[in-house]
Amino acid sequence: MKISVSGHHYHLSDATREYVEQECEKFERFYSPVLDCQVTISKEGRTEKANVVVNLYGQNLQASGSADKLYPAIDQAMDKMIRQLKKTHDKRRKPRPRSPLVDSESEK
Repeated sequence: MKISVSGHHYHLSDATREYVEQECEKFERFYSPVLDCQVTISKEGRTEKANVVVNLYGQNLQASGSADKLYPAIDQAMDKMIRQLKKTHDKRRKPRPRSPLVDSESEK
């Protein structure tokens, strides 16, 4: 999985970059294969924002989180993305409902 971490008018430290990469690696536990993950960190006023975009085969998922401090904003966005990945995984694994077979001889 390719992980891209960037800051929008924001300088990211190496520790923050490593933390985000570790969190993104958890996505493969909930859905596989994840093609790539793009995380953008920004600051608007006093709030820190984290946007996460995950590309799957045929689907793009997006989650964002905001908080007064950076790490809670990242955690919020990651939790939202994990929920979306679980939901997508469950949709793909859920068996389709089968229609009951109609016995043509019993109708006559």
